[in-house]
Amino acid sequence: MVFANHSYRCLLCLGIVSMLMNACGGEPAESLDTAAVAADEASKPEPRTNESSLGPVHAVVSLSNPNPVLGQPVVLTLTVDAEADVAVTMPEYGDQMSRFTIADFKSSERLRPDGRYEFMQAYTVDLPMSGNLNTPSFLVEFVDNRPNSEQKGVVQEILTSPISFVVQSVFADGEVPEELYPVYESLPELVLPESKKSNRFWLWIVAAACAAAVLGAVLVKKHKKVVPALPPDVVALRAIEDMEKKGIPTDPEEIDHWYVQLSGIVRSYIEGRFALNAPRLTTEEFFVLAQKSDVLNESQQQLILKLLEHSDRVKFTDFIPSRTESDEMLALARQFVTETSQSAEDGNDHA
Repeated sequence: MVFANHSYRCLLCLGIVSMLMNACGGEPAESLDTAAVAADEASKPEPRTNESSLGPVHAVVSLSNPNPVLGQPVVLTLTVDAEADVAVTMPEYGDQMSRFTIADFKSSERLRPDGRYEFMQAYTVDLPMSGNLNTPSFLVEFVDNRPNSEQKGVVQEILTSPISFVVQSVFADGEVPEELYPVYESLPELVLPESKKSNRFWLWIVAAACAAAVLGAVLVKKHKKVVPALPPDVVALRAIEDMEKKGIPTDPEEIDHWYVQLSGIVRSYIEGRFALNAPRLTTEEFFVLAQKSDVLNESQQQLILKLLEHSDRVKFTDFIPSRTESDEMLALARQFVTETSQSAEDGNDHA
């Protein structure tokens, strides 16, 4: 009977406590946790975005925090979505990101419920300094292969605009506190014992020997024979010969990489030989630049245009070239390098 009364009293006390909590506005622990999460989400900065569109392609650049504090990493995301039958080429990893230190990188591709394909690249970067900064511009290339496209098979590109943002100093007012620059008292004059003074002569001898050794090393390095760098045409022809020895692949995926390698050899040669920024330009942009420049005559311009356009057709469309066509492109590359090399130009001048 005593035990029953005790249990009844405990239940009564618990009921009274529950009623008091409800009356005072008390909330369960689960509700408090939900409120804390909501408050944390609300405190997060609003991302800053920049959008660009061209035809069937839409690009969005997003910066996770437009007002970060130096030392806080930010996430820079490039999201591109395109209609079906549009071949999209995303920027190479790290392209234009030299000012920032990449801490992490993620990429993905997916088919959205609305039928558009989405491509994403996300860089987690460490900021180099405080103050005003700009995000890099991303170059996205695409080929519209839709049946009703007016630009079918033509390489087009979208260049995103940079996002301006301000990196805050780790100090609220931007000035370093005096505590970090403590004032030290003047150091007393160093007095060497007599035994140390007697060793000064040997210290001077050792210092003189070290100086003589350094001077000798500098003179030897200065007179060392410097091996000159190979001319651009020699490098290109060796690379073409290496491709010839390996043979032309038959697998469609391998032939695509083969044409990327061939056009890369030619573009690198043009950059080294004529100081034209060929690797960074599209075929159309390079041809416009070549027409304005006098380094290539008309026949050489048509030759390189044929090679690069054929390579673009293989890289950006479903076109699979025959072995005869690939042999012809390899021969065109060799012909172009041979005709435009420095040795060929010197021979024409002597003639």
